Amino acid sequence: MKHTNIIKKLSGAMAVTAAAVMLASCGKVKEEQFGIGSPTSSSYTDDDLVWVENFDQKKLDTDSWMYEVHHPGWVNSELQAYVVSDENIYLKDGKLIIQPVKNGNAYTSGRINTMGKHEFTYGRFEARLKVPRGKGFLPAFWMMPADESFYGQWPKCGEIDIMEVLGDNVNKVYGSLHFGEPHTQKQGSAQVFDGNFADDFHIFAVEWEPDEMRFYVDDRCYYKTSEWFTKRSGFGEVSYPAPYDQPFYMILNVAVGGVWPGNPDEYTQFNEQAQMVVDYVKVYQKKEGYNSDVKKPETAVAKVKVKEGNIASNLGGRWSLHLEPDGKATADLTDNGLTVKTEQQGNADYSVQLVQSYIQMVKGETYKYSFDAWADEPRTMKTAITLPNNSWKRTFGDVRVALDTRKKTYTYTFTCNETSDENARLEYQLGNTDSTATVHIQNIKLEHVKNAGPVNKHPALPDGNLIYNGQFQEGEKRMGYWTVDAIDGAKVYATNENKIRELKAEIPATASKASDVKIIQKGIKLTPLSENIVRFEASSTVEGKIAVKFGSYTGEVEVNGSKNKYELTFIAPKADKEFDFEMDLAIPGGVVTVDNISLKENILLQNGNFDKNMISYEVYAHSDATEEHEVDEGQADKFVAVTIDKTGGQDWMIQLMQRNIELQEGKKYKITFKAKCDLKRDIMLALQRDGLQDNNWTPYSGQPTFVVSDEWKTYEHEFEMIYPTDSKVILTFSMGAVNSTPINRRHTVCIDDISLVEIK
Repeated sequence: MKHTNIIKKLSGAMAVTAAAVMLASCGKVKEEQFGIGSPTSSSYTDDDLVWVENFDQKKLDTDSWMYEVHHPGWVNSELQAYVVSDENIYLKDGKLIIQPVKNGNAYTSGRINTMGKHEFTYGRFEARLKVPRGKGFLPAFWMMPADESFYGQWPKCGEIDIMEVLGDNVNKVYGSLHFGEPHTQKQGSAQVFDGNFADDFHIFAVEWEPDEMRFYVDDRCYYKTSEWFTKRSGFGEVSYPAPYDQPFYMILNVAVGGVWPGNPDEYTQFNEQAQMVVDYVKVYQKKEGYNSDVKKPETAVAKVKVKEGNIASNLGGRWSLHLEPDGKATADLTDNGLTVKTEQQGNADYSVQLVQSYIQMVKGETYKYSFDAWADEPRTMKTAITLPNNSWKRTFGDVRVALDTRKKTYTYTFTCNETSDENARLEYQLGNTDSTATVHIQNIKLEHVKNAGPVNKHPALPDGNLIYNGQFQEGEKRMGYWTVDAIDGAKVYATNENKIRELKAEIPATASKASDVKIIQKGIKLTPLSENIVRFEASSTVEGKIAVKFGSYTGEVEVNGSKNKYELTFIAPKADKEFDFEMDLAIPGGVVTVDNISLKENILLQNGNFDKNMISYEVYAHSDATEEHEVDEGQADKFVAVTIDKTGGQDWMIQLMQRNIELQEGKKYKITFKAKCDLKRDIMLALQRDGLQDNNWTPYSGQPTFVVSDEWKTYEHEFEMIYPTDSKVILTFSMGAVNSTPINRRHTVCIDDISLVEIK
């Protein structure tokens, strides 16, 4: 989570991915090695100081700081327990001391934060401190958002690592951002020539502004970036500068062991050398404030042309082997193909990864991808084609490939439904799998398929919604995908006030009909004659009617000063073609708001037969669990297959989920599904409350368990909704531990034909 990739070109050359600079002793920078040009001094002054903690009390000020308590292994496979103890956290001589302690084979340490006490959006955040020395220590001064659920759980919510120093390399500091889905990291580093960060105090800081993050050591900027994003898988990016446009709080801690620093060795001392000593923490903010109406810097991408023939450079010189610190492997490139020998597979599928970059993908085009492969003994690997210029979306994959000792040809046909990218990557992921057996790959081909037929340019989102950006938080000025058609004097825009993002339309009194001000989303295709439902929230300062139009259908609702929820159902046109979705908003003299617009097929549960692959579904896996999933083509139809190596210690640590299901109070329901598993085991079903905001996960349906085995079987469960109506219900199939007993044997759970119906 907090490493840089090691990249080995197959020619043997090494490449460094993170920006790095060298600092001379006493914090002076050699400008010619600065990495980003001339050093940049801070523009913040003492007049901008808004908060300071000097640690000059007898005890930690709990009006400013909160102790965190966490068990060992909570994140990153760390060894320590975070506890409330004067042995681990105390003040001495005007300094904060965080002291890791070893007791036999157990470790404790300290972690404190300012959540709910001091939270800030933008500014300069700095601390003067010394770091611990010794293998296995990872001190950190960093920041997390006050409301992690606003953009979604980590990494979608964003993270700012102001200072991290490995205990066995105390002359090098890292500054990082973590964000996005998929997880993306931007990282810089600085290294001192003489001295280190353990023996003397140094000042570590980040200057966070809407369109730039700047990382400092001793008032010298060593890294800056403006490139970040946040999104949910399958949805569009939230408008820049999200996720870094919300309040964050500060954290100080010392971790012991884990994925990045490794575990303590026989030379690690748990005395004063293990201490992080903090002199002060300061926060500065500009009095004039910050303008968050900024545009995301554009990455220059040349016009993409469709290449015919084999697009991949078949066994050419563009192949490279990417290794995470926990992965060890070598790769050979010969006229006979690629051979990858894995010594240590690591903890992630990308810990050992074979990559070819700079492949051109064009939106709407169809491709045929094929290769020959085998292994020295049966094993699996994954393959994918990713789009670096489009937030690393997968235009193909991840596909699990079962390899045998005999050479076999694997062929796939797919359509690029994402933005064109001339820098696409073809990937083979060999990490964190069932074997380290040597893999052989030959005859790799990626070909453009002509005349592949029509492409749906507006497919449903993962939740089944056909309206893009119905929450008005994507694209330029948060109006992505929408077209506005309005008379003179009208103002139509998306708000961004106190985290409230909605459409607001200020209607002039001269408006004579509802269609004088309208918003339009073009090119939506419904299943002919299907029943569909439009849902939205709306209000108006002047009572009146607004309308929804689709094809020949027009539906109206009365709106007033209260923000209410509305539903309209209609039958899709018979014609199998695209139509425009339109909302007419003109109520003369009124201010109309609209939010949370959705258009879905009118069924309780979406895509129950997986004909649309994983649309409407997601799979959750805790860090203690390991799984991979795909939609397989069965003999008759599609089904989801979840292959599990480790379940973790709780039933909920692996879950297949569908969100935003509505259950109405007083009604009875029946859920039906088919399942099988190559290992006899229990799985648990629940339709439950979404507890992301308040940790209330009430199982409305109860939590029935079902024994699954190697033959398909149909299961059903009936229940009554005795709780208030809830439109945000989550369906979960829990496939983690059974009765708190982990399963560490590889097995595959298959699920299909999920149905949820009301019992009359």
